[in-house]
Amino acid sequence: MLAPVRASIVAAGATHVGNVRDHNEDAHVVDADDGIFIVCDGMGGHAAGEVASALGVRVAREHWLGPAVQKAATAWASSGTLEARRAILTAVKNGVMAAHRTICAQADEDHGKHGMGTTFTGVVVAGGDAVVAHAGDSRAYLVRGGIAVQLTEDHTLLARLIASGMPVLEGASNTRWKGVITNALGFGDDTKVITFLVPLSDGDKLLLCSDGVSEYVGEAEVGQVLATQPSPARAAQKLVDLALERGGEDNATALVIKVVEVGHTPVAAEQRRRDDDALARCPLLEPLSPQQRLRAVRIAVNRDFASGDLIAEASMGSRVAWIVLAGEIVAGGVTAGPGTLLYPEALLGQGAPRRADALAVAVDDLRTLAIRGDDFLELAGEDPDLAEPMYAALARMIGAGKPAG
Repeated sequence: MLAPVRASIVAAGATHVGNVRDHNEDAHVVDADDGIFIVCDGMGGHAAGEVASALGVRVAREHWLGPAVQKAATAWASSGTLEARRAILTAVKNGVMAAHRTICAQADEDHGKHGMGTTFTGVVVAGGDAVVAHAGDSRAYLVRGGIAVQLTEDHTLLARLIASGMPVLEGASNTRWKGVITNALGFGDDTKVITFLVPLSDGDKLLLCSDGVSEYVGEAEVGQVLATQPSPARAAQKLVDLALERGGEDNATALVIKVVEVGHTPVAAEQRRRDDDALARCPLLEPLSPQQRLRAVRIAVNRDFASGDLIAEASMGSRVAWIVLAGEIVAGGVTAGPGTLLYPEALLGQGAPRRADALAVAVDDLRTLAIRGDDFLELAGEDPDLAEPMYAALARMIGAGKPAG
């Protein structure tokens, strides 16, 4: 058996203080040799934000280069077991939490830095997967086939209201709620670090950025820039330049990762076979040929859930349907497993998102594919051969009124 090989990648970052601020509270690290990439956006007043973001980058990177993460990454790439999956996610999260504790300790020691904190979005490449760690409103995007998909959920009051099913009106008031950060490093005992795995493919591109970029460059344009620029360095600089041209009222940082070749990982073939079996059983995709399924799921992104987690219908900036790849969920009193499609009506934008007490719950560790309604409608408009059988399948599922599997 060949030894596991980490994906071959190239990457670059760009940052700018912006047109208004007098200092840059963003920090980032690009370490393609070790497969480590981080963007932090500090907060907490003059100087303190810079300290928090610098600590977030430095301490997390030190832990990710340490034996716990490196051992877990090797085990995951070699075996692909559930235990190895849990271990790599836990080790990566522990590294970020170490940064969080360091920030809190320094804030306690220095009154001038009281209340400082930082967002955190980072990636560790383990075998053929990107392990994403996230807290705050910096973002990670995946660009595949020229289509960009936001991987992370903004930890803001606005995002929380939308995810809970609360009606949120369009307008200027949204800006106020969007600016209220609900989670970041340095936020005391309430800080939570979200980690998940994203299987990589040759040619994939990832963007990590602060909100000084995402505020000015929309998701579709992210896909266009990363697909058309000749290198990660040019793409990162282009995104920062666009943010500056359109106002640049905040620090702007963009970090672009390109997957040159995933390489050999012993776990990849078997996991792909199991995933293909689940997709073939999914009622939305069952009418399609294997080749059509590949075209359809290019808009989907992987997401993990732990036992007991609620599976939101509003996520990643849109309403979302979920395909269960592994594990079980309970929805409406019904237990369902691989191949199940949750919330099919989300793909058509019908009705209001469910409230929290009506959401599905993960029974055990769960792997899913998320398909956002906006992306589905765009795909259907571009590919009529896919649209007709999938719309027919959605009509049958919505008519049945229960999780489809």
